[in-house]
Amino acid sequence: MNTDMRGFELDTVSAVINSKRVWLVHVVANAVLMVAFFYWVRIPEETGWQFALTMFGALLIAFCTLWLHCATFDYFSMASERLFTRSLRHSLARIPAFLVWTLVFGAGLCLIGQLWGYGEQTGGYARHSLPMLLRKNVTPRNMFSAAYWGVWFLYFFLWPILLLPLGAQVAVRNFRGFWSAAAFRLIRRWRFWLAYAVCFVVGAYVPYYVAWMVPRKPSPLSDQTWSMVLRLGFGYLLLVTAWVVLCAAIMRASGGQESVREVEPEPLQASS
Repeated sequence: MNTDMRGFELDTVSAVINSKRVWLVHVVANAVLMVAFFYWVRIPEETGWQFALTMFGALLIAFCTLWLHCATFDYFSMASERLFTRSLRHSLARIPAFLVWTLVFGAGLCLIGQLWGYGEQTGGYARHSLPMLLRKNVTPRNMFSAAYWGVWFLYFFLWPILLLPLGAQVAVRNFRGFWSAAAFRLIRRWRFWLAYAVCFVVGAYVPYYVAWMVPRKPSPLSDQTWSMVLRLGFGYLLLVTAWVVLCAAIMRASGGQESVREVEPEPLQASS
């Protein structure tokens, strides 16, 4: 992959098409993890062994989730042998570093999410900070709306675009990925922003819209149940597909030697 991202989109699509088994692994594994999480939250904690089972289940679900996604980033890296089993073995040692990145990413989302409750205060303060000439032409409602969409952009776009490439580098380079230049290269590439926007629409907006569709005509309960199952299944497949494409796009767009797993040099033979 060249540093000018020539053929980036075609390279990403080709990598995903040639990775049907990885896509299938994600379809099955993420479904199993979601079912496991559903039953995990229903475990009572009335006795000691139930509490121990709860802790063990939480650790097992977290470990499998981190392992799956860490191996996926490694699989789509430029130096990967394109064998998912090898990526699973390579990523085992990087799970602690990937866990640190996950905590940072989640903490950032939580902090940004807290701003949703301060939209009116932020909009009002921003409006009062404007010069009097501009303030007359800007209504409080417009500033509240601007504050809301600003937080929305931070939560769904800016923070993920900043942190997801960092997580990809951590998955490939272990703790050294936190200082990799390739992790912050994508913020300057508008074609990756466009690819992320497409994945966001396909993997988040469309499944959300499909899941909350309301039937316009009266229908039997069984028909509505089948409709809900089909819509949720279709949305789930879109979500998984968009995530796999995004993982491939991140590794393809990073490019350069910084995104490649380093290979130890061969030892020099002593001269006779």
